[in-house]
Amino acid sequence: MIDIVNLMNEAFVPMVMITGVALLILGINERFSRVMDRIRNIHRDLLLGEIKNERLIISYREQIEKLLLMARILRNAMLSMYFSVFFAVVSSISILFSFLTGFSLIPVMLVSMIFSLASLFLGAIFVILHITFSLRAIEIDIKNI
Repeated sequence: MIDIVNLMNEAFVPMVMITGVALLILGINERFSRVMDRIRNIHRDLLLGEIKNERLIISYREQIEKLLLMARILRNAMLSMYFSVFFAVVSSISILFSFLTGFSLIPVMLVSMIFSLASLFLGAIFVILHITFSLRAIEIDIKNI
């Protein structure tokens, strides 16, 4: 007979990680959407050719470069976070499979949890980089006014 309480206790960490990382992904996705919208708006303004101020055009081009870098960084952050969720799910499945079959999958559980935490750490580093570059993009915008 399966001991549901023990199963839930052992699967608790991966389940909490999945929930926490999902919230991080939601926030990162919102930031990514804003960056992409800003890139589209600036690009549309440049394509329409209504801007005659050369200094403003140069500023917009610099902003697009920084914003594209920020978008790439956010994309990498989201991918890292999704990998973290994937490996947490693998860990949960291996815990469930271990309980159902009695076959020990401790190495799979440990390796998948290590990869999950490493992916989460990498995603956090990308978010920190994004915050740094977002400040630089705003500084470009402000200095060219």
